[in-house]
Amino acid sequence: MTANASRAEELVQRPSEGLAIEVKTWIDPATSEGAAKIVRALLALRNHGGGYLLIGFNNSDFSPSLVDAPEDVAEVYHIDKLQALVGKYASEPFEIEIEFPTRDGRAFPVVAVPSGVRTPVASKADLIVDGRKLIASGDVYVRTLQANNTPSSAKAGWQDWGRLTETCFDNREADIGRFLRRHLAGVDSEKFRAALGSVIGSSPPPPTADDKLQGLLMDGEARYLNAVASRALNLPRHGSWEVAALVDGKVALHRANTEFLNLINSANPRYTGRPVWVDSRGFTDQSARPYVRNGKWEALIVRLAGESGDHIDYWAIDPSSAFYQRRALEDDLTRSQRAPQPLTALDFAIAVLRVAESIAVSLAFARAMEATDASMIRLSFRWSGIRGRQLQSWAIPERHIWSRTAHQDVVVARADVPIDAPLSSLGTYVGAVISPLFEVFEGFVLGQEVVDDLTTRLIERRL
Repeated sequence: MTANASRAEELVQRPSEGLAIEVKTWIDPATSEGAAKIVRALLALRNHGGGYLLIGFNNSDFSPSLVDAPEDVAEVYHIDKLQALVGKYASEPFEIEIEFPTRDGRAFPVVAVPSGVRTPVASKADLIVDGRKLIASGDVYVRTLQANNTPSSAKAGWQDWGRLTETCFDNREADIGRFLRRHLAGVDSEKFRAALGSVIGSSPPPPTADDKLQGLLMDGEARYLNAVASRALNLPRHGSWEVAALVDGKVALHRANTEFLNLINSANPRYTGRPVWVDSRGFTDQSARPYVRNGKWEALIVRLAGESGDHIDYWAIDPSSAFYQRRALEDDLTRSQRAPQPLTALDFAIAVLRVAESIAVSLAFARAMEATDASMIRLSFRWSGIRGRQLQSWAIPERHIWSRTAHQDVVVARADVPIDAPLSSLGTYVGAVISPLFEVFEGFVLGQEVVDDLTTRLIERRL
């Protein structure tokens, strides 16, 4: 049995943690619509760095789909038919594999897409039906949440190119490494390094704090996508906010074990009823409890149809001093009687409070990890799904604000905070972070006194 055959047997029982997986109900590759769905999924997985396309399952709960199931699965999804689609539409053809493992006595196609992409794969031909372009020449497909907040295939947007090009560069570097190992075997390594240094000069500059934070945001989003895909979740549409935080300075040595998680959770001041980087170890839902993956603690907390509202919350903590949090906007998921319709509003006070809490908790984590006094906390915040929303004050209605509309969908803001910054000074940093967000709402400027008041109320737990 091949490695992919063994993996396919596992996948039809339940998607594995950490794998890139596309789950589709039955698709007929003989139809234009079906061919388009398969091509988009395969190209997206190739650009992601490889993965698996599972056909014949419901994406919501990963149950086998009985609707439109073909009698002869192996014939309908024959390797030659699917490989022909890749050859026709992929700008750089790649070989796929297909297995037909069984579940409950039924065979299901599992298509394996290889890793190793070195340049983005685009569509090289149009697929047009009734005047509609199901696939357009030049389109680049990636795995994304942008369409419906579940892992799916969509055309690459500007926010996807960083992750895509990084995947391609990583594979090129791997090729160079293999080349050097093959052709330089037996060469004196010290002499080679000395000669190489004299030719190319000084080493490239180290990554900046902005580079590291951008990478942390990208890695956090990718890990979140994998966590959602592994549980085959069908999430409601929502906007989101993220924070990436790095301790720039020396910290004590820690590992991703229970002792470290105890340290971090005991350091969290818990300023709100549902704090950032929430400790979910005691949650009844075992799937929400934290676990270790690739050297980091992480947790995906999803609660739908709760009395107070839905929650979609993901976090990851690296013991080497990096923290990431992604949370769905409360404006879209709360069940408060004052709440607006989902996807229509952004409460300014909630945004301020979440920024303040993220900064304060990051400082607490860094101090617990014994960061040196000269250390800095470098943070990057990102809000997504903002375009078309109205800036409101529904959560604290006594704080009146004139409604304004956002005309930008994604906003990123930065802050650098000294580890010895007193909590009484956090309002200044919060104001600097929140300003770029509010400016996309028709240039709105929130007074610093309001930011200071909200930040103080959070720290003093007077909300």
